[in-house]
This record gives sequence, structure tokens and C-alpha cells, in this order.
Amino acid sequence: MPEVEVNGTRLYYQQTGEGPDVVLVHAVTSNQAVWVFSGLVDALAAEYRVTAYDLRGHGVSARPATGYTSAVMADDFRQLSAALGLKPAYLIGHSFGGVVSMHAAALYPECVAGVMLSDSFFPGLKHVEPNFGKMSIWTEVRDTFAKVGVKLGETVDFADLFRQTAALTPDKLKELEDIYGAFGRGWLRQLPKLAETTCGDEVMQEAGLTADVLAGITRPVVALYDEFSPFLATCRWLEQHLARCAVEIIPAAKHLAMLDNTAGFTDAVKRHLTRLAE
Repeated sequence: MPEVEVNGTRLYYQQTGEGPDVVLVHAVTSNQAVWVFSGLVDALAAEYRVTAYDLRGHGVSARPATGYTSAVMADDFRQLSAALGLKPAYLIGHSFGGVVSMHAAALYPECVAGVMLSDSFFPGLKHVEPNFGKMSIWTEVRDTFAKVGVKLGETVDFADLFRQTAALTPDKLKELEDIYGAFGRGWLRQLPKLAETTCGDEVMQEAGLTADVLAGITRPVVALYDEFSPFLATCRWLEQHLARCAVEIIPAAKHLAMLDNTAGFTDAVKRHLTRLAE
């Protein structure tokens, strides 16, 4: 897998297909494999040049001690775009990947043709989101970790998750790996590495992406939110305050639409990309 150095950090990426540029930006604790596993890369490569990359600290990209705000990662994207010679790209960002994508659209609009969000929560919109931190996927993580004696808080706390995973004994870690199985094992093994960084705290910072800055974004935005998303108030805010925002709800999904409803998510992405490209 090729790599490129941006902001003094090695980022690994893969690129396939020809056509308008599409860049896939994964969530915190995830990596670019989620796009491959869901089939989205192959589904888009027939019509677009698709670039997927591991955010700093994730996957096989380098893991600096600091620099995990959406502002820094938006600059990572800007430099990645320049290094790879991308034209203004359609960014598809899941969860925090959507925050990075919107921050890029705000700071570097010349690099962005449009943004497609997948169930993103914005720290700068915390005041409009009554369900902040109360994600069903977090409840599932909390319940699973409780099986090995780890007590996580009621609301999302990445820093605590990273620290507690790093403190697990080898036997307890093996217990969790057996519970999560082959696909979840890679996710689990990444968490202790992030405990060595400021990622857990920095990804929850506003970092300049305020409500006013979000409302000022001029690039077209597609807000794909899941039927059982905890962030539907955020979705409504985006629809009401952005100048160019289309909304679609992905049925039978609760935060991981690309896996919960792969066919529905892929169809929505392709339809909206076609509309944007026209």
C-alpha cells in the first residue's frame, strides 16, 4: 500500500478507478478497510477515481503523539490532495470523518467539490444535540467490555476507552478478542495504541468548526443519517442552516450504515454523487 508524508506524518492510502475524485474518510478508531469491506470502493471505482486513506494514528498510518483535531486532519487532507494531484474532490466522511470533511470544506474549499456525511456528530453543534454521547454503539461497547470487568461511562469517552483497553491484561484482551471475532479484532488492537496519543481528547474539541463556520460552508452537502441515529437533531440543523444541503435517511441503520444497510447506503451514495457531478 503506498504512502505519502503530510504534516510530517506518513499516511497510507489506496487509489483505484478513473474519473472525478472521491475521497473516503473513515471514523475515529476505524480505518480505510471499512470502505473496502463494505464494497463501496469497488462500487464507485467504475465511475470515479477513489482514494481511501488511514487518518493519522489509525490503520497503518503513522501515530504522532498529538494533532488529532479536525482542523489538523483537514490540513492533512489538503496536503494529501496536493501530493496526489487530486482535483477538487467529493469527500465522503463517516462520523468524525465527516467532521474532518466539513472542516476541509470550510478551510480549503478549493480542494473540495462537495461533502457527503454519514451520521456525523459535530462538537460545535453539541448545544443542539440532546442525545450527545448517547450512542447505541457505545452502549454495545460498554456492555461488551463489562463482560471482562471493565467499567466504561454512560456517555462516549474515547480517551477513557483507550486507556482502559491499554490497561487490560493479556488474558482479558484475549477474552475481548474472542468476543469480537476476526473483524472486530483489528479494531480492538488499535485502541491501546491510541492511548499513547491525545486523540481521545482532541477529536471531541470544536477546533474552530463552530456553528457559524458550518453554516458558512458553500460547497454542496449531502447529509446521510441513519434511521436510528442518535444525531437526528444535528441532521435537522444542517438541513435548516446550510445553503446547499440535501438530506436522506438510511433505513435499518444505527450508526454504521455502510455495514448495517450496505445496499441502501451504497445506492444513496451513488445517486447523490451522480446528482452532484451533473
